[in-house]
Amino acid sequence: MLFKVDSTSTENTKTDSKEFKILDIERQCLGYTDNSKRFYQASRDFSRQYAHIYSARLNTFRNILIPIINKRWSNKHKILKLCELRDKGSTCIIIGTLFKLQELKPSILKELSDQLEILPQPNRTHFVHDTDSLVLEDELQRIKLSGDSIDVNKVVTGVVAALLGSEDEDGIFTIKDVCWAECPIQKPLPNLDDDRYLVFMSGLNLASKTGNHLFSLNLFLEWLSGFCGTSPYQEEMTKVIRVIIAGGIYTNQSNASILNESDVITASNVVDSFAAAVSAVVPLDLMPGSKDPTGIMLPQKPFHYCLFPKAIEYKSFNRVSNPYECDIGGFTCLGTSGEPVKDIMRYSKLDKHLDVMKKTLQWRHVAPTCPDTVPCTPCVDTDPFTIYNCPAIYFAGNCDEFSTELFTGDQQQLIRLVCIPDFFETKTVVLVNLKNLECYSMVFS
Repeated sequence: MLFKVDSTSTENTKTDSKEFKILDIERQCLGYTDNSKRFYQASRDFSRQYAHIYSARLNTFRNILIPIINKRWSNKHKILKLCELRDKGSTCIIIGTLFKLQELKPSILKELSDQLEILPQPNRTHFVHDTDSLVLEDELQRIKLSGDSIDVNKVVTGVVAALLGSEDEDGIFTIKDVCWAECPIQKPLPNLDDDRYLVFMSGLNLASKTGNHLFSLNLFLEWLSGFCGTSPYQEEMTKVIRVIIAGGIYTNQSNASILNESDVITASNVVDSFAAAVSAVVPLDLMPGSKDPTGIMLPQKPFHYCLFPKAIEYKSFNRVSNPYECDIGGFTCLGTSGEPVKDIMRYSKLDKHLDVMKKTLQWRHVAPTCPDTVPCTPCVDTDPFTIYNCPAIYFAGNCDEFSTELFTGDQQQLIRLVCIPDFFETKTVVLVNLKNLECYSMVFS
């Protein structure tokens, strides 16, 4: 067995296996609550149309934006729906969902180009073009937009905004100013007297038959179990209170191949053994990714328990959703396995993961391109991807490299942004200290 663990024990910090025992030093812990209920309960009624999620999103953000509009632009201008625009040249405020018209956006017509005798298009990974333009939609209509207040290359379809401007004689709305929902108010962060660490990983790619990542993972387990370094260092390891794996435990997103049934069966024992080995020494939250064996549509439900016969014996093993939100000792932690971030980069000129994450906070939405270019379940009454609680830690998995920034919002929100690198490629994990939100990486190579 690649990852040895005593499957008869259900204790969080000790097992009968000497290999993963914490040398009789009790591991520290903090309170934990899974706040992902809205992701677990997202509608799976596929008889519905996707218009419902856009309608729910617009209704939610209209309620969010109106107080912000009144504070920013006072009550000088009327807030109108598109069907109420009548006075040409009169300044007003409209609220709606941005839709980006893109010449290079993939289309089913291009996929059927052979039958339609259309010249096939080259394969692309980015779909930005100089002719891209914006329109604004509400429940009934859409209107073309112009003006320099919004950079078309730095927004994507699905973002809700309030626009100050006027309609001209040609029926085009000229923008004078724009108001985003911005990140919600943050609850006060707890003060900790001692260090408490969260460990983030993603892209383990345990179904791969190549690479030396298994050696690195075993080295990681030795470190996590306190068997590396001297006694003071081992005691420091007890301050690691949780491990979060942000997708890609079976296969990472950079892997061009898709798992078939035999690949899943072959890899499941290794995946289960690794999850059990981690859970034997510290609580583990395991998120699925876009290429893992679970439904591809966001929000992804947790892995099926039958894949983890060893790991589910541990109370410290948690199968969680993607996106995932939790409260750890009063610190809100929110993130995805990286699919929405990468999709936004494909349809805009935002080329850094951190920049995209800042934009999603400004837009108050984890995945605005759902369901346009990211597969999504047809939610009816609510949009589960809205950010309701300001996170203290906001993460994205399966990134090309590690990067981080301490982001300060308009209302002094303090948010640690974390881009978790692909472990298969980089052999890197990320640690965040809840005491001061400091963040750094460790390489197991």
